[in-house]
Amino acid sequence: MTKKKTTYSLGIVLLALCVGLLIGVISAPKVDSGYWQKNADESMMSARMNALMKLVDDYYVDKVDYDSVTNLMMNAMLSTLDPHSAYLDPSAFAQEAEMMQGQFEGVGVTLSYIDDTVHIATVFAGGPAAHAGLQPGDRIILVDTTKVSGVGMTKNPTDVIGHIRGPRHSSVTLGIQRDGSNKIKKVKVRRDVILHNSVAAAVMMDKTTGYILVTRFAETTATEFHSALLELNQQGMKHLVLDLRGNGGGVLEAAINMADELLPKNDLIVYTQGAHSSRRNVYATRGGLFEEGRLTVLINEHSASASEVVSGAIQDNDRGAIIGHRSFGKGLVQHQFELPGESAVMLTVARYYSPSGRCIQRPYDKGSDEYYMEYLNRLLSDYNAADSVLNAPDTSSGAFLTKHGRKVYGGGGIQPDVALPYFRDNHLVYYNGLINAQAFERVLHNELFDHYGELMKRYPTFESFEKGYRVDDATFEAILKQGDKKGLTRDATTISKYGAEMRNRYRALMAMSLYGEAAYYKLSLPFDTEIQQALKARVKLTAD
Repeated sequence: MTKKKTTYSLGIVLLALCVGLLIGVISAPKVDSGYWQKNADESMMSARMNALMKLVDDYYVDKVDYDSVTNLMMNAMLSTLDPHSAYLDPSAFAQEAEMMQGQFEGVGVTLSYIDDTVHIATVFAGGPAAHAGLQPGDRIILVDTTKVSGVGMTKNPTDVIGHIRGPRHSSVTLGIQRDGSNKIKKVKVRRDVILHNSVAAAVMMDKTTGYILVTRFAETTATEFHSALLELNQQGMKHLVLDLRGNGGGVLEAAINMADELLPKNDLIVYTQGAHSSRRNVYATRGGLFEEGRLTVLINEHSASASEVVSGAIQDNDRGAIIGHRSFGKGLVQHQFELPGESAVMLTVARYYSPSGRCIQRPYDKGSDEYYMEYLNRLLSDYNAADSVLNAPDTSSGAFLTKHGRKVYGGGGIQPDVALPYFRDNHLVYYNGLINAQAFERVLHNELFDHYGELMKRYPTFESFEKGYRVDDATFEAILKQGDKKGLTRDATTISKYGAEMRNRYRALMAMSLYGEAAYYKLSLPFDTEIQQALKARVKLTAD
């Protein structure tokens, strides 16, 4: 939901920025093994490093974990270059590959962790778990012979996922509880390749307005986006709302292909240039599925890299309106080079520039710590700024001109054409407290655990659910009681003011469990303040 009072902590934000590395990745070929040996023999730096490691091995007072030392050394060196070059150890490399490929090997469920119990939140349609008969609301007690839920169990999602995932065609046996029973039922599931879509939702908001949410840019994103456009066009879409809020980037080619669907032939999408790479211009080609029609792109402070490529191309070509909050400000491109030992390095090799010639990369000459601290300070400044001066552009790099002569600026992210105010309301504290206490999920999973079969019999389709399912007073009271148990003081004003939205949140979460992610957005979009503001906004895409 967008109506949440935002608070930031350095740890949380840095974690969010590290997931996916906010990269604009261009894949690179493997480097021949002889390359490493040749350079190692000739490099004085390598000779010194080898000597140091031998001294540590021979004389250091304690035993040394060389994998950890290597990781620290590699990242320490890369961090002196720029904030987005990074070393990926084998585990991180595997996770990065999974995210970029848009698929993983597993059983096809999402999990929810409440206290000491693992719940199945959603089951991917057509996946191995669905074929095996697993369903939302099931409580996972055992994975093979390993106990993962129960009194005294520690909540470690990574460990549980690690037990459940495995190579394609291998099997895992889950011990589950359902239908309100404590009896454990064992279900054998044969693992397979699971597609992890980056287009999370593609729905019609009304008869002519389509909505597409893209959560990251993976190798499959362009294909997913093309299919989404085709489906919405067939339903009569004349206005597209493209939601890139919170999208930290990914594969640069995916962003280029997405922009190509929206821009007419020969419009410049982006160009890249670096010390070791000449300028490369990328132009739109013929045949995009939505080259005409009203276009609105939503961004926020967590939209970065590939998201900024798309936003910059749309803005500089005056193709549509950019609405929301100033984006992150990352204009660097990384190549992924594989290293010996199933590891890799993300090395910055170029800057990208929007069609008007602006590079939106924020300065990083004072080091990575200062780079991210400046970002946090900017967020706090924007959050506390008066609406009249909200998200003032960084003019230090000078003005650039769009196709129709509008002034735009680089150096600090993409400045929206319409900067939306941050939603501020102290009565949201209680609402957010309920969310943080997992009050909605606690009641939801109990209802699914006890009544999944009844719910699906009564509402076999999303359409029947949308028409008939309502959150009754007893369910709403159960949510509030979960807050009571967590020590939250009930706020009568919040309940009165946001009660309808709170009920709808529960309803949308239930729809997601029963019918998938798109169902959640279909029900939640009417309560998304920024979406509703974007629908009303009108932007003049010509110079004054």
